[in-house]
Amino acid sequence: MKIQGRPNQVARSLVQWGFLFLFFFPLVPLFYRKFTFQSVPDFASWLLLWDPLLALGNLLNRNISALIIGAPLFLLVLSFILGRSFCGWVCPLGTILDLVWPLAVWRKKKKVKKAKDDQQRNSRLRYFLLIAALGGSLFSIKLLGLVDPLVIFSRASNAEIVNLLSSQQAVERGGLTYFSLFFTAIVLLEFWQPRFWCRHLCPQGALLSLVSRFSLLNRRVSTSCSSCGACKRDCPMDAIPLDAHNTDYSDCIFCMECQTTCPEDGISFGFGGLALAEWQSHPKQLPSGKIDRRDGEYVAAPTAAPVKQISRRDFLQGLGALAAGAVVFPLTLLEKRPTPLRPPGALPEDEFLNVCIACQECVRVCPTHGLQADFLGSGLSGIGMPVLAPRLGGCSLGVSCNHLCQQVCPVDAILPVSQEGFKIGTAKVDRSLCLAWDQGVKCLVCVEACQYHAAIPFQGRVTVNADKCVGCGFCESGCPVPGSAIRVYPNDSSTI
Repeated sequence: MKIQGRPNQVARSLVQWGFLFLFFFPLVPLFYRKFTFQSVPDFASWLLLWDPLLALGNLLNRNISALIIGAPLFLLVLSFILGRSFCGWVCPLGTILDLVWPLAVWRKKKKVKKAKDDQQRNSRLRYFLLIAALGGSLFSIKLLGLVDPLVIFSRASNAEIVNLLSSQQAVERGGLTYFSLFFTAIVLLEFWQPRFWCRHLCPQGALLSLVSRFSLLNRRVSTSCSSCGACKRDCPMDAIPLDAHNTDYSDCIFCMECQTTCPEDGISFGFGGLALAEWQSHPKQLPSGKIDRRDGEYVAAPTAAPVKQISRRDFLQGLGALAAGAVVFPLTLLEKRPTPLRPPGALPEDEFLNVCIACQECVRVCPTHGLQADFLGSGLSGIGMPVLAPRLGGCSLGVSCNHLCQQVCPVDAILPVSQEGFKIGTAKVDRSLCLAWDQGVKCLVCVEACQYHAAIPFQGRVTVNADKCVGCGFCESGCPVPGSAIRVYPNDSSTI
């Protein structure tokens, strides 16, 4: 079986756009509600459920309940057959990079001058990032959430769309929290080198590379090859060594750029023996110039790039990356940080910081937009994690929300909570700011906003019954005083 012809590039583009739409589909309800003012159910993102790196991190973190083994395992098995095709055909971050790539017109001019014997190779840093992220997962999957490309895409898309549809007050409060600087840096690097992130840094790609070395899908070069070097020059992943007949399957994403650029139409793709089978990994057994006949077509014997042995230096570097990843999170816990308001059902603070990957799925589905992505409000360890900002919107759990944040959380950082166990914090009135206490004005907005009858008027002034207050924040959201005269504090806060 073989795959040949430029129409495959069109097919690849259609597949990429199709998957990109599927990944963006959970964001559609946000736009629908914004412009139609009608209720529509929210959807949990299925992107992270297919993430093998996240699944492996959850396994190492002993978070078995968050695992959906079937999807990630299926993706890994598929990589044995199709190599790193996921990176070239499905990955949303890779699709974004492919859209950006044609904009760097100056780089294409430089390619013409590029020497054919240029031996620039891809960095092994991605493997060390993979080891560090998995090492850190023994204690926390936070580092994994920072470098996992699917989480990066999910976080950036959620943040930007929520920011776009939020009030101006929300934008002014935390514009930086919604703007993924890491995602922007990855995109900007594309103007320097094609697929820079995929070639040098992506830990997900490194994980798939380990499996893709045994790909059943092969790249083949016919005898019409004139050794012009066009395929090597235009390969965005630099997966073609000096000999154009060879292929580094740990880097090849089967984008078929080499097939399109070949002036002799001498490149095709087909299913055959393992990429590391004897006829590929040991080209010396095939005399120089000998032709191998496969699928009824004469092709030059396809060879895979030799598998590099792990040296002692590589082993020690990997061990260092493992140790570094394991100590990064414990060090962040040494800083003094205030305890913020977390979503209802959130794990205890230290455990929440250990499990949450800051994907911002809960921020996306919050019906009141009260959940926001934190930015230094709870220290370095809490960057990007969800916090309740009652001034922007209270928590409507049990009123108009069926605990959506818990339903979409992919790592069980937010657990189910009953109405009786619903307790985020406690509200407290600042009498120096309250219009009723300070100026004697008859203002009972917080009393009217309270869903739990915890704000009680007494002689025209408001007090809070701490036993009834759950910290939903609607009182703070409705207070007419700039900055609010009534605020919700976490249960363990010393401010109460």
